[in-house]
Amino acid sequence: MLIQGQHAVSRSDCEPVESKQSFVNICATCGVTEDLDHILTKCSRSGQDIIWALAEKLWLQKHSVWPELSLGSILGCGLARFYDQRGRNLDGTTRLFHILISESAFTIWKIRNECVIQRQGDPLPEKAIHNKWLHNINQRLEFDRLLTNHAKYGKQYALKPSLVLQTWNSTLLDEDKLPDDWIKLPRVLVGIKPQTDPPSSRPSGRRGRNR
Repeated sequence: MLIQGQHAVSRSDCEPVESKQSFVNICATCGVTEDLDHILTKCSRSGQDIIWALAEKLWLQKHSVWPELSLGSILGCGLARFYDQRGRNLDGTTRLFHILISESAFTIWKIRNECVIQRQGDPLPEKAIHNKWLHNINQRLEFDRLLTNHAKYGKQYALKPSLVLQTWNSTLLDEDKLPDDWIKLPRVLVGIKPQTDPPSSRPSGRRGRNR
């Protein structure tokens, strides 16, 4: 045993890295190393392709260009800032980007864990992935709406209604039917609908009598 400073160091700790056993998780679906980059941007089992397409679709309802994503831009999404042609901050645009990227990445991670831990590697159906993401985004919209309650949360913690409006305007379902200030309306949803089973595959509501 070697002594380094005041800490005991075994010889195995001084051996080259190549001689130590490494543990690399291999994606059962894709057959490659399952690192965070693979999970968030490449793997089909995690539903990332479906989720990023949904995030892009919602973003393009409000803006003309969807930024190219990488692992770095996803993990560092909180640093992103958007400006108008005069160099002024677009707070609503910046905030929407932060929400879409962070919520989408977290949803991908949760779906990956569900597939690996609870479903023994079986991927979720596209409908389930679509609806999970949509539920999370609509829930975030609902939280924003509720957090504008200054009487409940106070000026220090409550969100400004103007910021929430700037964030979500032009992304809402049937927005042309909503008032300009929709903050206090219940059940305001983003402009992407959930996937449902076709009518022919739904169970009938009628039940026969036992004879």
